[in-house]
Amino acid sequence: MRETVGALVRRLRLARGWSQQRLAEALAQAAPGRIPPTRNDVSRWEIGTRSPREWLPFLAQVLEVPRELLEAAKAVQSPEPAPRVLTVADFLPDDDLLAPLHSRTGRRIGAGQVADLAQRVHGLRLADDVVYGKDLIGPALRELRAAVTLYREGTHTDAVGRELLRAIGELAQIAGWVASDAGEHAEAERIYRLGMSAAHAAGDGVLSGNVAGSLAYQWSNTGRANDAVDLARAALDSAGPDAPPKARALARTARR
Repeated sequence: MRETVGALVRRLRLARGWSQQRLAEALAQAAPGRIPPTRNDVSRWEIGTRSPREWLPFLAQVLEVPRELLEAAKAVQSPEPAPRVLTVADFLPDDDLLAPLHSRTGRRIGAGQVADLAQRVHGLRLADDVVYGKDLIGPALRELRAAVTLYREGTHTDAVGRELLRAIGELAQIAGWVASDAGEHAEAERIYRLGMSAAHAAGDGVLSGNVAGSLAYQWSNTGRANDAVDLARAALDSAGPDAPPKARALARTARR
């Protein structure tokens, strides 16, 4: 059976060993005058909820296949539409605040700085037990912004970059909880989404599921029950057998 364009793009991407983020970056480099696609755009093309359309010639260029091959695949219809399964990626912001700067001017980041950051994450967790939420929002956000700046502007290996992303995800979960506990729900959601994006980029499904579970828990307490259930299910899928208890509880509630 002939492939749809989404299935073909996914197969070609995986054959090159590229992530969805890497393909989005390659497309941005191939079309510098256009608004660049995001990782979410690539995901939506592959699952068939959106069509590449104007990105078709650039996909052919970066994947090194004839444009006609993609156009023929674009005409292929799925035999029957599969039920839409939400993933954590569907809840991430399109504007990626974690995208590294094209020209990094910061210092070289190594294991020592990552260890220091991990200690600050631990200290913030301890402070959350004894300091009132509104008093902790400022310090928590300063630590989060500093970690994002370190990742975006510093130079580092891929391994160190992943550890920085995990630390950002953990900081965002703490800062999001602090903001939510203080009643700053819009700010908490923004922070949680940043943390989900960082964990997702690090390839840490458990952390991504934990942060998503925290946001789903907030939604369930602020009148967004359906959104909470959808996100909790996505968090379960993202985290696998180690999914966070909050997401498991929300998903069990939804089945009743």
